[in-house]
Amino acid sequence: MKTLFPSVHKNPVKITMFDSLNFWKIFSILVVCFFASSIYCNPSRAHSEGPPLACVGAGEENNNRNVRFYPPGNATCGHVGCHNEYSMATGKGKFMLFVLDKCEPGEIVDILVSFKMTDTDYHGFQITAQDMYFNRSVGTFLNVGNDADTQIQAAGRYAAHTKKGTTQRYWHVKWQAPPPDFWVANPVRFSAMGLEANNDGTSKGDYVYGATRYIIIEPKNGKEGYLP
Repeated sequence: MKTLFPSVHKNPVKITMFDSLNFWKIFSILVVCFFASSIYCNPSRAHSEGPPLACVGAGEENNNRNVRFYPPGNATCGHVGCHNEYSMATGKGKFMLFVLDKCEPGEIVDILVSFKMTDTDYHGFQITAQDMYFNRSVGTFLNVGNDADTQIQAAGRYAAHTKKGTTQRYWHVKWQAPPPDFWVANPVRFSAMGLEANNDGTSKGDYVYGATRYIIIEPKNGKEGYLP
C-alpha cells in the first residue's frame, strides 16, 4: 500500500481510499457550514427585513440548558456580529416590555415592545418565550390582524419586526399560552432584544438592548398540570 510523504516520515501513516473519502466528506460539510453561517449573519449586511432566528440572548440568565428544548442559540444581535460595535445597553435609549404578570392556559396575551429616550429613526426587535424546564420554548406568537410592522418566525416561536416596522419605536404582538393539558414550569420568561440602528447597512454604529418579563400561567380552578 502506498504511503504519504515516504521521504519525510520514518513510519508514515497508511491512508486508505476509505479514509480519503471520509476526509473530503468532512471537509465539504465544514465548507458548507462556513458559507451558511456567513449568509445567516454577515456583519456587512443589515437585517431590516427581520432578524435571524435566535438572536434574543434567551436563557443567558440560566445555565441549565438542554439542547432538546433550548431555542437554537442564545446569542444576541451583537454576539453574532450583525451589530457588534458597542456593548449591550450602552446607548441612550431604553428598551422595555409591557405584559400581564398572570394568565390562564390558552389565553391570548397582548405584549407591547417599546423604545423610549431614543434619538435614532430605525429600530428593530425579536422576542421569544420560555418556561423554567431547561428554557423550553412554550406558547405561540400570533399575527396581529393585518399588522405589517411585525412578523411571526419559526412557526410562532418568535415574533420580530418587518422592514416596514423598522421606522417605528414600538410594536404590538400577541402570544397564546399553552393549552391546559400542557405542563408548564412557571414562570414563563419573555426574552426580547431591541436594536437602535443608523440604517447604513453595516454592523457599525448600532446599539443593542435586552428586556425580560415574567408571566405565571395557571387555570382559575386550580394548578393541575402546572408548576407554582
